[in-house]
Amino acid sequence: MIIWDRFIRTFHWLLVLCFCLNYFWLEPGGSFHQAVGYTAATLVIIRIIWGFTGPPNARFHNFLPSVVGIKEHVAELRHRKVNQGQGHNPLGGLMVFFLLALFLLQAITGFLREEINALYGDSFLTSVHFVSANIIFALVIIHIIAVVVTAYIGKIELIRPMISGKRRTKHHDRAK
Repeated sequence: MIIWDRFIRTFHWLLVLCFCLNYFWLEPGGSFHQAVGYTAATLVIIRIIWGFTGPPNARFHNFLPSVVGIKEHVAELRHRKVNQGQGHNPLGGLMVFFLLALFLLQAITGFLREEINALYGDSFLTSVHFVSANIIFALVIIHIIAVVVTAYIGKIELIRPMISGKRRTKHHDRAK
């Protein structure tokens, strides 16, 4: 069963790469840091467009978080049976929206503090850029933990589909 299309998988792993390069390895404010930041911003903008035009599991309206949706997802986890055909669950959807917004904030603050002469090196923008990068890092850790816990408790493959695009279902496994 196809869960994630090629664009979503490529976007995900390229954004991971961009974040890791800029957060852990590249000199803040340096030309490579800026190029990677602009690459991440471009990826996010394309992902937003894809969220309205892509296949069903990529579309934002299919994983808009709601109180009812979150309650249903928690009930699925309690029963240890998560819908095998879904992409993002409501909590995962909430994470997607937070991360996209924070990456846009990173792009805007980075651009303003480096490219606009009147704001070059502005301490407020620098602080916002630094804090939002740390929030992204914290959300990434939460995301990784949530994937592992949800996969285990919900008895659902989450990592394989982000690599191959496909999820094996229980029905499919029995046929083998």
